[in-house]
Amino acid sequence: MIMQNKILFEERIAVNNSNHICSEIIKKYRIEQDIKIDDFAYAHLVYGIKDKPVLFHINFCNNDEVSTKNEFNIHLQNLNQESFFELLYLVTYYGFFKENEANLSLFKDNNFTGAIASYLESTNGKLLYHYQVEQLHSSVTNSTTEVAIAFRKAINLKRHSAFEKAKTILLPSGESLFEVITKYRFRDFTLYPKIKEAIALYNYLNQ
Repeated sequence: MIMQNKILFEERIAVNNSNHICSEIIKKYRIEQDIKIDDFAYAHLVYGIKDKPVLFHINFCNNDEVSTKNEFNIHLQNLNQESFFELLYLVTYYGFFKENEANLSLFKDNNFTGAIASYLESTNGKLLYHYQVEQLHSSVTNSTTEVAIAFRKAINLKRHSAFEKAKTILLPSGESLFEVITKYRFRDFTLYPKIKEAIALYNYLNQ
């Protein structure tokens, strides 16, 4: 369903631009993420206006070349805008989309079953987020949250020792955690889900 009269803006803005309508949002986000003003030259933003700017996506970079195709909106029109989980995926992974790839394909084929289906139900059978890897590790090994987080970080850093460890952790189905991670990750990494931005986008589109 396409929501009407909901304008989204997509711009690449100089981090030191104090005159832009989103300058305070960029500054606040940069401070929260401990990003120094000279770490990156630009902030790539997707936002709307509702009395004041509302942020939906931000990514820092050093390249000022930005597509004029308004790609976020193009992807948005191919999603169910009333599905919070689909919007969450878009705002979290948008900066990692690849050209000429079916970046939204995980929502087109959701026929998945198996022992880990409950962990991946909200993401149509794909490992997208850090917490999913951590939950899988904790549930199988009865480990603490701290141990699960350390394991997930090592996997995302592609440490050989972590992958070898994952091969020894078996699910009730007989699959190793290594096989699950290899088979079900949509990319070769997971991310923190951008809950706040997804809630803002959902409310902006559906209220």
